[in-house]
Amino acid sequence: MTSPLPDLLATRRLIVCVGPGGVGKTTTAAALASRAAREGRRTLVCTIDPAPRLADALGMTELGGEPRHVSAQAAAALGLPSPELLSVARLDTAQAFARLVEDKVPDPEMRRRILSNRIYREITTSLTGSQEYAATLAIYDLSRRGAWDLIVLDTPPTANALDFLSAPKRIADAIGSPAIQWFARKREGGGFLFQRLRAGGALAVSRIAKFVGSEFLDDVSAFLVDFQTVLGDFLVRAREVEALLRRPDVAFFLVLSPETPAIDEALAFERQLREAGVPVEGFIANRVHPRPGLLDVDALCARLGDLPSLAGFSPGDIERTAERLARTAIDLRSVSDSERRELHRLTKEAPHTPAWEVPLLPQEADTLTGLVTIGDALTKATRATGPTAATSSTS
Repeated sequence: MTSPLPDLLATRRLIVCVGPGGVGKTTTAAALASRAAREGRRTLVCTIDPAPRLADALGMTELGGEPRHVSAQAAAALGLPSPELLSVARLDTAQAFARLVEDKVPDPEMRRRILSNRIYREITTSLTGSQEYAATLAIYDLSRRGAWDLIVLDTPPTANALDFLSAPKRIADAIGSPAIQWFARKREGGGFLFQRLRAGGALAVSRIAKFVGSEFLDDVSAFLVDFQTVLGDFLVRAREVEALLRRPDVAFFLVLSPETPAIDEALAFERQLREAGVPVEGFIANRVHPRPGLLDVDALCARLGDLPSLAGFSPGDIERTAERLARTAIDLRSVSDSERRELHRLTKEAPHTPAWEVPLLPQEADTLTGLVTIGDALTKATRATGPTAATSSTS
């Protein structure tokens, strides 16, 4: 069965690449976006990865939160009719939160207090889920602009597929929890109410203050009082983002490598997404090793002897080379067979989610030419099959 990716690239408005780190998510996202742009769709590819992988892959010196067109040289190398067809952005966590505050807090002085408050800065940069929530905020805002036919998102590496989807509500719940709201009671003059120190809760606050300082608790109080005007919008935005990600014109892909731990993780991701009601379009298995055809030394000698480039080599040199190639081919076949078994297990345990293979390339896909090759491989990729089947017509 051929890949559904050409149709998806032509019809979807948002493609989300999820999965753990190190499996080629960033490259996959960039390759899908450049392929869609080559077909004439105005496409934006976004990453939240602070490492410069996406910028490097697309030949750009740096990326920021505001989308930028690729250069004319990059567009030509990617086969794009115009640089305006492909835009790139690196989603900035602090910027995404700041835009929500600026949008929802009309008072300039209150905005200044919120944005400079150290509790706000800690929550929006270090709290678990802040990166994922920033990604959803940015994607929501970018999708509302209507400037692109397709947005491709490279999500942060995560050990749980639902981290990305649940981050908005988790952040809002954390800020609005009763335990944190309890700290927002203020004393006259702007500090905390400590008069009732004999009460268990107030005594706890007093003891905490000895460790972190009453100034820190005042920062918590000030933040929560000012942030009340934004907290409701956090929850509203969470629901809006959730609705956006479940629209029929959104496609989720689980990117993986064909190894046992990655397959286990992908299967767990797939179950989590299915149970959450998120439709998964398919798995994308990257860097699948081709299965070598020649293992016999004599056959390899005959093949090497027919190569004009080796005409000056002696029969002994060719035989020794063939022996080394045979040993390498045996090792490669073992790796290929192991990957084939794992991909077969993937399709067996998740029969309703197709798995599509992209072969291992001779070179790293860290150049514009590599992105074109990966994009072509993705759109021509074959569906993962049984343990003895060939990997792909592109291998």
